[in-house]
Parts: sequence; C-alpha cells; structure tokens
Amino acid sequence: MIEIESLHKSYGRRAALDGFSLRVEAGELFGLVGPNGAGKTTLIKILATLQKPNSGHARINGFDVTAAPAETRAVTGYLPDVPGLYQDMRVGEFLEFFADAFHLHEPLRRQAVERALARAGLAARRNDFVEQLSFGMKQRLILAKTLLHEPKVLLLDEPATGLDPLARVELRELLKQLNREGMTIFLSSHILSDLEDICTRVALIAEGHNAAGLDGRSIVNLSGAAATETAPVTSCEIEVDGEAQEAANVIANAKAGRVTSAEGRRLRVELSGGIAQGTALLQALFAAGIVVVNFDARGPGLEERYRQAFGAGKPGGHV
Repeated sequence: MIEIESLHKSYGRRAALDGFSLRVEAGELFGLVGPNGAGKTTLIKILATLQKPNSGHARINGFDVTAAPAETRAVTGYLPDVPGLYQDMRVGEFLEFFADAFHLHEPLRRQAVERALARAGLAARRNDFVEQLSFGMKQRLILAKTLLHEPKVLLLDEPATGLDPLARVELRELLKQLNREGMTIFLSSHILSDLEDICTRVALIAEGHNAAGLDGRSIVNLSGAAATETAPVTSCEIEVDGEAQEAANVIANAKAGRVTSAEGRRLRVELSGGIAQGTALLQALFAAGIVVVNFDARGPGLEERYRQAFGAGKPGGHV
C-alpha cells in the first residue's frame, strides 16, 4: 500500500532524508518514531505530495507520489502537525467548504458532510463557530474533514500533540475503528504509549535513514504472531500456588533466570535467553512440583526499544 524506496531529500546542505526505505502493507496501522529532526515530517509531506524528493521513489496504492500527485491525493488523507482552521466558520460550513474542495457533488457531498459530523461527534454543534470548540473537538473536526473523500490511506503527523488524556483516548479509539474498517494508517508520534496501544508495527528513523535497536532491526513488531516470534522476552511475572520464595530458589538453582523480586505468591524474573529460557524456567518449576497459576512473559516495550536505538551516543540521541 505504501512503498518507500531510498528516499533522499535535502534542504541546502542539510539532508532531511538520507536513503530511507519502508513498506507498509494494506490495512496496517503503522507508526513512525525518531528524535526531533529525524525526517518524519519531511517523509510524510513527500507522501502527501506536498514536497518532492531529490531522489528515490514513493508509491501509495500503486501511484507514484511524484509522477501522479492527483491520483495519490484522491486516495490519501493528510493531517499535518499544525493543521489550519477557519475559526470564523460554523462547523457545518467548514465541512461543506472542504467537501467542495474535494470536488464532491450532490448527493455525495451532503452524505459526506453528515457522515463527517457523526464521525466527529459534532452533529449537535454543526451551527457553532469553530472557535467555540475545545482543542480536542477541533482536532476531531480536522480529522473528520480529512476523511470527507473516504481515502484509502491516512497520513498523520503528530495527531495527538496538545490533546488532553481523554481526547487522546478518543483519538486512539477512532483510529482503531477506522483501521478495523479497512483504512491503512501511517502516523508519526512522540507519544510512545499511544503507538504501542494501537500500532501493529513501528519504524525507527534517525538522521533521515532507517535506524535500528540493539537487535539490529529497524522495524518493531508490537502485536500479532510476528511480535511473538521476533521480540526477545526480557522479563516475566509468575504467580504460583504457594510461596514465591520457594519458586525463586528453584529458578536460582536451575539457573533459569535472575529473580528480581519474590513476594507472597508473585515473583518477577529477568530472562537473557528469550522464549527458550522461559520454557526452561517453567520446566524447572514443574519438575519441582510447583504449581504455576499465571505466567506473563513480556518482550521489551516500545520505550525500551526507543532507548536502545536513540539513547546517548546514538544518532539523534540525547546525552
């Protein structure tokens, strides 16, 4: 659905993109993370046909974004990091204005506006001026405007910036719903917990090129079978039917992991050998006659992967 091949883009002597490549499959909810100045906004603007790369290729739904910008825009919805609003328009007028901009004609125009009002939860406020809306409602209105022409692909640049926690939750739920309806969504964000909640995969970018964590991967799998297969388990929480300390002694003697806490019936264990070591740990407990009530194995989260890729001494990292 989105194919990016060795994109290069420079502003004078500064390279914003330096050979970045990526493939996003149809129906994915895909994230992009990296430090400030990594090239995220430039990449999304190129995909949205607002800028042209110096070299390389990008395609959306089979259309080359440089050679076929009109066709690309017809299947793409774009939400910039600082979206513009006409504050002196009423909510309904705002959507009608952009329905005209998208060349929607009756009866599709009216249907699209009504659908957008319902999708944004603003049907009761269609006659209010835009300036009367809260920040969160304005963001919902802008997203509803972006979806007027029912795009196949949604490009979002930092869509949750400035939103309060409740508005962020509502945005995440809306994006998940759109994704369930079949829309491909590609978004950048500095809010790692939001990406971890909704994305299936996340790409790492630094200094305009594909970055990688300690595992050498530039793509982080966050859900599904792929995540289970590729993400190394680094810790686990165990609940036993008995004293946690007894289980801790078994694990220590079997060298099946490093116990970091053991209280009551629960213990936490660090694993250096991934899933294989987790299996050995369970086998040791079973052999000792300890009943395991719950076993929760966890791989490194997105925050940990981000630190690995962009920590001190890494490209774009902080000291």
